[in-house]
Amino acid sequence: MEMMRKVIDDPTVEIVPQTINQRPGSAPSRIDNDSYHALEAAYKKIYGTTTVPYMSTGATDMAFLRAKGVQCYGIGAMFDLEDAPKGFGAHSDQERILVEAVYKHLQFYWEAVTSIAGTKK
Repeated sequence: MEMMRKVIDDPTVEIVPQTINQRPGSAPSRIDNDSYHALEAAYKKIYGTTTVPYMSTGATDMAFLRAKGVQCYGIGAMFDLEDAPKGFGAHSDQERILVEAVYKHLQFYWEAVTSIAGTKK
């Protein structure tokens, strides 16, 4: 900050530090409600797998919704049998998904959305 003031050298310019974490704090989304159970069931039906909650170190806009009490769940395409074994991950220069995986994930979304839409409030 001091170096910036020195380089700018103008007392009329105010330098205001910006906080790095501007996302609001919030409680994690619940895993004991109809929406989460619908996601679990869709993963089981389409992918034949058990759903395990985890916390990612990445950032998401869902933080703003969670701070307002909205239950949010990050879901994504399940399989990457081509690039993941080669060490390519999300946001790498090889970020892509196989066409078959897209179709399978659309089936997952269909199951999840139609189930959630049919639940009672």
